[in-house]
Amino acid sequence: MPYAVTHVLVAIIVAELLRDYWKKFNLHYVLIAGIGGLLPDIDIIIFWLLSFFGYSIEMIHRTFSHSIWLVLFLVLIGFLVNKVYIKKYKLKLGWIFYFLALGSFIHLMLDGILLGSVFLFYPFSFFEMSFNLAKIVPWPDSFLAGLDAILLVVWLIHEDLKHNIRDFL
Repeated sequence: MPYAVTHVLVAIIVAELLRDYWKKFNLHYVLIAGIGGLLPDIDIIIFWLLSFFGYSIEMIHRTFSHSIWLVLFLVLIGFLVNKVYIKKYKLKLGWIFYFLALGSFIHLMLDGILLGSVFLFYPFSFFEMSFNLAKIVPWPDSFLAGLDAILLVVWLIHEDLKHNIRDFL
């Protein structure tokens, strides 16, 4: 499974690219997408609590929160609260849920593509999405750790070229 930093960075990078090249929107949504990139792993905290009652990590992790239902639930909430506006931050509550959904969807794709598997329609189907591209290399753990560094450097270069972040250094 990709590291937490990869989940956050890829969600932030995708949201930032959408912001730069598709539609300008509040920068807070980029951060929210990054938080959404971690959201499916909330089941690890649930495991920590349920482990005292005999539940194993396999019984909890990558089940409900790693299915498409979480993403669809967040989108549905976004539709329901779409008219609510948070004036202090100039944010629409619906868009907050859309960006949480975007980050969560990216999390599912990374888990299924890089390492491990995801049952997208759990518990109704055990159709498994699993490419395990990290296993192509002889050192998948080092690859996943290095991926964090590569993503961060590439994103910072993009930000410097696009937004002149060196002005802030």
